[in-house]
Amino acid sequence: MHTMMPGASRLLLVRRREVPSAIVSGFMPSVLDRIHSSDTGLAIWRRFTRLNLLVSASTLLTRPPFTLTIADAPEMAARRLCHDLLLFHWALYADFRRLATRFSTLAASPVVRMRLEHVTDDSCGKFHVDAVGLRLLCTYVGPGTEWVDPGGKIRRMTTMEVAVFKGSAFPGAGPRVLHRSPPLSTGTLVGQSRLVLCIDAVP
Repeated sequence: MHTMMPGASRLLLVRRREVPSAIVSGFMPSVLDRIHSSDTGLAIWRRFTRLNLLVSASTLLTRPPFTLTIADAPEMAARRLCHDLLLFHWALYADFRRLATRFSTLAASPVVRMRLEHVTDDSCGKFHVDAVGLRLLCTYVGPGTEWVDPGGKIRRMTTMEVAVFKGSAFPGAGPRVLHRSPPLSTGTLVGQSRLVLCIDAVP
């Protein structure tokens, strides 16, 4: 779930007045812990592409577009998600479990909702803030999630980077960062596909 920001003029207004300056990134997974800082709206773990993950993830894009959603304790959610892929991918399972476990700790939620999508369209193509407390996003294949920096410039995450965004339901009035799925129907992204993992807390 997310809260849309309709209209170009509204988007420009949000960019100028509401986009936070506190966006943190780093090469260690511990950078994600900084999402709990009152002046942080987005934390990005800038990890590098891992060949075994990329190979496993790329094989899933040979299938028609799909969405798989599992809610469970982190390890079981990761296992069930991989079982639903029909062919169990150990590299993906290990990574899903790692990210789900870390997110469970960040969100103080023993149960997480994991959604894995093979995306070929412009779903979630409008800049928005999610109507959740925290949300983790990782793109395994294809163009990553786009977000708006303090100067109003659109940035794009790279493959395998992990981001945790504060949503509108996160306690306090701290910063929020507008983001969207990259448009796949226009420009240089036409014809591309994405494999995206989204993790939310389950109340």
